[in-house]
Amino acid sequence: MSYEQLSNEERFSLDIRRTFLLGTYMNEWGMPESRIVLSKTERNVHVEIYYFPATSQSEISRFVTVGLSQAIRPSGEQVSAEWMLALPSDLGGVSVERVNTYLADIITHHIENAPDSDIPRVMKSSTLAPTEWNATALLIDELRGEKEALELIQIGQETVPLLWVIPITPDEADLILEQGIVEFDTHVDSSDYSIIDPQRP
Repeated sequence: MSYEQLSNEERFSLDIRRTFLLGTYMNEWGMPESRIVLSKTERNVHVEIYYFPATSQSEISRFVTVGLSQAIRPSGEQVSAEWMLALPSDLGGVSVERVNTYLADIITHHIENAPDSDIPRVMKSSTLAPTEWNATALLIDELRGEKEALELIQIGQETVPLLWVIPITPDEADLILEQGIVEFDTHVDSSDYSIIDPQRP
């Protein structure tokens, strides 16, 4: 569904949501460099992905959604959360377009197949991930490493969580599924590699 196909009420709601969310993101990370739009004609799905490149103040690049929280699952339930993917400045050796394609694919998969937005959620290794990455599985969890104000964003009377989308290795996915998120956190804390580096071994 394109923006033009939305009803006046849906457009107004999206515009308000974008104003609040994008303003919050820009307050933390500066100006986005690009945006792509995902739409699905048969259901109320209109999701924008903004790319905030690394800066001289921060070596972290971020891809963040606007509108995912309003996306409707096949069950009729809303996703009720936005996502943020953080990567090193080189994006793990791939292009912005490739990351956008990957994120779009997993967003679509999540809307269509996940029953809810409960966290932590693990998606096992997938061929959707860039071949340059060793982290071909995925963890969706509470936001970390960002300001606390980003964890829950107030939009009028609604509170929208911003969840962290983390590429993880197949071994890390097994660790979480078998031993839990606390063991994963311990593993990350003891690792010589950055958690946002998708090329880590």
